Amino acid sequence: MQFQKPTFKALVLWSAATLIILASSLWLNSKNIFDAFVRTGPHSILGQNLMAASIIWSLFGVTLLLIHTEKLNKKNILTYSGFLLVSLLYINLLRERTEYGDLEYYLDAATQLFKDRPLPAGYLYLPFWAVVLEPFVKLGKFGVTLASWVMNVASIMAFYFLLIATLKRYNFSERLAVIITVLFCVVNVPALRTLYYGQVNLHMVNFVLLALVLYPRQRFLSALALAVAVHLKVSPIIIAFVFLLERDWRWIIYFGIGLGLVGAIPVFTDGLTPYYDFLRNSQEVIGVRDINFREGSIDAVFLALYNLNFIPLIAARIATYTVKVIVMGLAFFTMYRNVRGKTFYTGAGEIALNAMPVVLLMLNLASPLVWEHHGIFLTLPFLILLKKLNTTSDWLIFALAYTAQFLMPTFDYYPWSTLLRLSAPLLILWLTYRIASDPKPAPAFEKANLWLTNLY
Repeated sequence: MQFQKPTFKALVLWSAATLIILASSLWLNSKNIFDAFVRTGPHSILGQNLMAASIIWSLFGVTLLLIHTEKLNKKNILTYSGFLLVSLLYINLLRERTEYGDLEYYLDAATQLFKDRPLPAGYLYLPFWAVVLEPFVKLGKFGVTLASWVMNVASIMAFYFLLIATLKRYNFSERLAVIITVLFCVVNVPALRTLYYGQVNLHMVNFVLLALVLYPRQRFLSALALAVAVHLKVSPIIIAFVFLLERDWRWIIYFGIGLGLVGAIPVFTDGLTPYYDFLRNSQEVIGVRDINFREGSIDAVFLALYNLNFIPLIAARIATYTVKVIVMGLAFFTMYRNVRGKTFYTGAGEIALNAMPVVLLMLNLASPLVWEHHGIFLTLPFLILLKKLNTTSDWLIFALAYTAQFLMPTFDYYPWSTLLRLSAPLLILWLTYRIASDPKPAPAFEKANLWLTNLY
């Protein structure tokens, strides 16, 4: 370490300033006068604001250290710069939030467990996330909110690196993967809605991507990652199907062990009762729901017509199941073609990696309930197509689907709001079907990959 470099002096000054801030804060707190020196700004949460400032100040220090130790160089400067851009953007956006919608939902569940009471009616998740938040209940709503806020900030940071790693797994060059990831994160309605509601979607997606990145080199960790995702939301259990197709029985056994290990945590802390509560509450998903025009499931299209008194309930059910059978049939056939033709990937684990994009599409298309923030689950099916699009018509269809899913703000105007959101995964499924027979990447993708690799 060179002590005469300007970066070393900057590090010393940063460290000294940090120690002064910490020491003065501890002293003010010990004298019980800390509150006199801080103010909550308009429409703000004090702890959240201080945490946001602390994280960004820490990122500044980490950046100085990386520059000084020459860990930051021309090989990784683009990746790290993108990380800073995405992190700073979301930290500052989240700093401005004072209400987080679904966070009340999780707080209620964690509070009920903390008080040894049943999970609240309508809580549709396995108890794992409520158990994660349970220790913070003793600090009140502030503690749960701040803990969730910090974990969501960490989730967007992790998502950035995991998405790059996933795209690289599908033979995107690192620089192309970075550029795509940054552009994807900068304007992303599902990601924003997830974070603004305090939802768990990004945590779930991160564990799904981690399972994919680790496979097949680290089978147990891959299986454990997916097991955590399933305990956050049950729907990712469908992803295990791709490993069944791979006939990777060792992974399947590890997955069963992982489900048991993660599932044992709520049993250890709160017994079996929360699982009975989950089974009771989950029956509500398939029931008749109130009208919500921002919902984008196939069910929502026809249940809304029933609720608006245009069709009887039996007609809504028949139409829903008929459309789902047709869509799932196309999805399975497309998956078969992708696996057989090695559409997206050739190498170790190729069956699982080629089946994965369609399975993730099915995750949304088969669900009876699809909110706008669920679009984050479609990240891979959308972005993986960028290596295959070749014709102008394909790009136009992709642009329409991408706009509908990731750029269009949430609005409530039936049937357009519902159909627009639903059209996105359907169009992507159709594009995936169209390109399934061609295993070669698009020439534009290959040129971009090569050019960016050789740029400097």
